Amino acid sequence: MNELARLILRRDRVSLVVWIVLSALLPVGVAAGSAGAYPDQATRDAFAAGVASNPAELATRGPVFAASVGGLTAWTVAASGAVIVGGLVSVLFVVRWTRAEEQAGRRELLGSTVLDRQAPLASALVVATAANLAIGVLVAALLVAYGLPAVGSVALGLDYLVAGVLFATVGAVGAQLVESAGGARAIALVVLGAAFAVSAVGEVGRSWLVWATPFGWARRVQAFAGERWWVLLLFVAPAVLLAAAAFALSARRDVGAGLLPARSGPAVAGPRLRSPLALAWRLHRGAVWGWAAGLTALGLLLGSAMRSLGSQLDTPAFRALGAALGGGDPAEVFFRFVLYVLAQVVAASAIAAVLRMRQQETDGLADVVLAGPVARVRWALGHLAVTAAGVVLALAGLGIGAGVAYGTPLSVLGSTLAYLPACLLFAAVAVALYGWAPRLAAPVAWSLLGAALVLDLLGEFRVVDRAVLALSPFVRTLTPLTAGSGLAVALTGLAVVAVALAAAGLTGLRRRDLV
Repeated sequence: MNELARLILRRDRVSLVVWIVLSALLPVGVAAGSAGAYPDQATRDAFAAGVASNPAELATRGPVFAASVGGLTAWTVAASGAVIVGGLVSVLFVVRWTRAEEQAGRRELLGSTVLDRQAPLASALVVATAANLAIGVLVAALLVAYGLPAVGSVALGLDYLVAGVLFATVGAVGAQLVESAGGARAIALVVLGAAFAVSAVGEVGRSWLVWATPFGWARRVQAFAGERWWVLLLFVAPAVLLAAAAFALSARRDVGAGLLPARSGPAVAGPRLRSPLALAWRLHRGAVWGWAAGLTALGLLLGSAMRSLGSQLDTPAFRALGAALGGGDPAEVFFRFVLYVLAQVVAASAIAAVLRMRQQETDGLADVVLAGPVARVRWALGHLAVTAAGVVLALAGLGIGAGVAYGTPLSVLGSTLAYLPACLLFAAVAVALYGWAPRLAAPVAWSLLGAALVLDLLGEFRVVDRAVLALSPFVRTLTPLTAGSGLAVALTGLAVVAVALAAAGLTGLRRRDLV
């Protein structure tokens, strides 16, 4: 196991260091922004009071437990940084080190030596735990060095540690259930999205649902606000159970297979499987339908919540907020804020779908297809078409599900589909990188999505000005969507940039050698 852990560190040392450093710098950056934007207690108290009367802020960040610099820092990053960013990256790394290795055939090669069957999974979880521990220690140390109380700093650092480890085990279980790395990532991301949606409903409705998800647990550790150390155990128990389940499932399946067996195909391909587009659909259809079904279910959950939350949101403070954000029914205004976060999850699915081409190339499967009368661009366009269709289905499922549960089937469909160009822009970035610098495609594409999430957090505390914040495609969509004007221009601009990047990537793919 030690040798495997060293191998993982050798291969992904740069990505791990970047993740650890950026994750550790985010809280201290937010702390500095909080101190600058709200320099005295009166302004901080006013901000906390505004959050308490703002259901949209409650849905995405939860309540402010202490109107101090530390309290505002924890309010910003306890869930968004620790659970969303830390959890997402932990999932991606664990799936890469386990299921992706099996899919590429390297796990079987290692298994032919004197290697314990469980060693690869154990090594992946050990490295993921060590990385999250490093993040937790650095978060606490940097916050203490900045001047915040040591007890609260340690509590927030532990938030990062336990949230990352929990979702590492979620990724480990997903890697045992299905045969593809994409399917394992999709399972974990749906769990993350569902946890966020349940937490949002619980925070706004002030119900017991806040205790049903890691988002609520991370906030209720209450760093810098009378720390509740026992809440950290709520992360530990499911993490231990999920890790045990992952090892048990790993022992019950064959190497290279998932516990849920893939459906056997026909011995001879039918006429519908004689084009690159048909092959791409065959490869992606499980993930496409999984994302569509998962987001439709989330939409139904949100729509049901909107019906019950309508009267609770009908307050003077929220009506004023809704008027400033383009007006409309209070429940629909609430949905716009939740949609903003879920659109970022859909963008992650688009990046994962595009990077499937890189996986096909490194596994040697692309060579088999391209050895025939199939041009590279035609092969790539098949994957891009299915990726775009998957994003459309996911966003449409979310909008239709929310509308049907809310009682007006098409009322929010336009809002969900408005994020299509923003999601496809990140897919186009991955295409451009894949065409010209394939080894950098995955780390840079995921880092850029993470940078967009960080911009949102820093913009909350005015650490970055509006011009920099506008670089985020999600902000460029939300602003005209809520203002009620300029949406067509903004979406057209994003679409043009996405097409240009995709075209550049296809040009690079034509000119470079395949691995």
